[in-house]
Parts: sequence; structure tokens; C-alpha cells
Amino acid sequence: MKIGDIVTRKVAGEEAQFCVIGFYTDQQTGQKVAIVAMLDPNFVVQVSVQELAPVTFKDLIALTANSFFMH
Repeated sequence: MKIGDIVTRKVAGEEAQFCVIGFYTDQQTGQKVAIVAMLDPNFVVQVSVQELAPVTFKDLIALTANSFFMH
């Protein structure tokens, strides 16, 4: 498995699709953990590449820190 892969996982009993956006190793357990972003077909859009701006990994983690998908 690598960054950019599309994976599935059950959420509330239903299959949901996610994109792997990173990995880390849990310091307490040593377990490798994937950081994923949920893909919702209702929010998939096409945009010009010129409209996109990069986000640092640090900023991305800050955005997801309060998500119930993270532990």
C-alpha cells in the first residue's frame, strides 16, 4: 500500500472509499497507521491545475486532528 492508493473500509456498517494520504508509526504500539481521506462521490469535482495550491503535510494533519476518523 502506498500514498495515493484508493482503499475501502467499513464505516457505520457501510463500505466507504478512502485515499491514502500518509503513514506514521504509533509511538506507543509500534503499529504502522495510514492517514486516509474519505472520498465522497458527491464532492468529486474537476478543476484546473492552476486553481490548486499545495498544502504542507503539517497543515494537513492539523486539518484532520479533530476528525473522528483519526485516533
